Amino acid sequence: MPPLSPAYGSGSGAHGDDTGRLTGNSHHGANLGGSRFAQGDERQAVGSAAYAPSHRAAASKPERRRGRGPLIALGVLLLVVVVAYGAGVVLFSNACYPNTVIADVDVSLMMRDTAVSRVKTSAEGYRLTIEGDGFTWQFDPESASEVIDAGAAVAAVIDGNEPFIWPARLVQALQSEPAEGVVKSTKGGEEDVELDDIALPDSFDRDAFLEELGAALDAYNATRTGTFDAAGAYDAEAGMFTLSKARSNQKLDAASIERAALMAISTLDDTVTLDEQSFVPLANGASEEQVQAAIDAANELIGTDVDLKMGGNVVATLDGSTFVQWMTFDENLTPTLTTEPLTAWVHELAVSKLDTIGCERTYTRPDGKSVTVSGGTYGWNSNEAELVKLLQDAVANKQVGEVDVPTLQNAATWTAKGERDWGAYCDIDLTEQHVRYYDAAGTLMWESGCVTGNPNEGDATPTGVYLLNAKRQNETLIGFDEDKDGEPDYKSPVAYWMPFVGNAIGLHDATWQPAAYFSNPQAYTWAGSHGCVNLPLDKAAELYNLIQVGDCVIVHA
Repeated sequence: MPPLSPAYGSGSGAHGDDTGRLTGNSHHGANLGGSRFAQGDERQAVGSAAYAPSHRAAASKPERRRGRGPLIALGVLLLVVVVAYGAGVVLFSNACYPNTVIADVDVSLMMRDTAVSRVKTSAEGYRLTIEGDGFTWQFDPESASEVIDAGAAVAAVIDGNEPFIWPARLVQALQSEPAEGVVKSTKGGEEDVELDDIALPDSFDRDAFLEELGAALDAYNATRTGTFDAAGAYDAEAGMFTLSKARSNQKLDAASIERAALMAISTLDDTVTLDEQSFVPLANGASEEQVQAAIDAANELIGTDVDLKMGGNVVATLDGSTFVQWMTFDENLTPTLTTEPLTAWVHELAVSKLDTIGCERTYTRPDGKSVTVSGGTYGWNSNEAELVKLLQDAVANKQVGEVDVPTLQNAATWTAKGERDWGAYCDIDLTEQHVRYYDAAGTLMWESGCVTGNPNEGDATPTGVYLLNAKRQNETLIGFDEDKDGEPDYKSPVAYWMPFVGNAIGLHDATWQPAAYFSNPQAYTWAGSHGCVNLPLDKAAELYNLIQVGDCVIVHA
């Protein structure tokens, strides 16, 4: 087969070749090619024109949807908010906010009826206890309705909910601690509340309640002075002034406690604990800090602490418990210690405790006879003036230690006043007309019959506890001139003279007395002496060698 002709090839090429190759062909071919392409371009142009509106429409529709979406979402959100707000209004018109407590019952988000039921249940078995500082009192109501109207209490809370601003109230409630829902009737602070302003059920008998509580408070206060002074602030066990001891004299403030009790009942609080505010202030309303400062200053003034000793025994102590009697506080609570009462204190101590001369004493003789006797010259006699000087120095120097009581006369031993304070002694029994001498241990060393003073002549031997003043031999006893004849009533030589009442009455030998009289207990009634104790010569000699000056001589019935 012959090769293809260029024209055919070109024509065929016109269908399959590119534009550049077509341009190189015949005009006819070019026209055809141009015409076909022109038509194609026209179609393409027409196609482009035809599709352009459709494309623009498709592109504009999503834009309109995006613009309308936020409005729809906002509308939905507003609808939700409106519905939620309305639901909140409805809810908090009949329910409690969170953290609401009524009568110690958490009623958070409870509906009215449920909250009322819970409060009623809690009120059953309610009991109020008031206690503190040794005071205890209880109130036990017969029924719950006596102390709370549950319906009114819940209504008071819900009626105060302000439901149309519930969002703000809700936020406030959530941020707060659980709080009592019942409003405690107040006008300002609690301390200003009038009793009648405290909301309680009509069934509560205020008068009966306050009367019973008042009686308990009065009984407690009856044991307290309610004043601040040295005696009331001094703690003897601690040996110093203390705030706690001073406060132990405070009286309870009835008005404050009555108010607290009624307010506790209004919320069903079961305990009222007494504190400092429950008491009437001391010292005209001085603060606790001011009272403490006064106490500290007073303690600075009582540094002296000395034991007074007599005969080696502690007979008294001068310390804070004594100084408290001499302490005063002025209107500014400044303490003042005066030693002017010291002289009186020393005298009272001497009379009541130290000095035993002449006091009544009771003792039991070794043979079993109980003797009570007073008067005489034997015993202790303190030197009051000298003791005052010693103690004034002790106070000035805040001395601590011991001070020996200076004395004008000593006994053998110091005991409680009224007891035996002698050692060896001569016992003269007027009833028995018998004399005995005992050593300090109570051993009978000597005894003898005697003839004492004649009571029928007014010469009875004086009773008492005496001190033997002297021992002398070969003395002449000279009597008074009672018959006024210018001469002594008697002159009696004696071998042994042992005086115990001055130098006028004593023990001595009496050779002029018949021997039989010394064994006759009645002889003294007709043959008695002028007051002396007559002894047989040999017995007088024996006693003279035993007894010592300063020994005790006891004359008793």
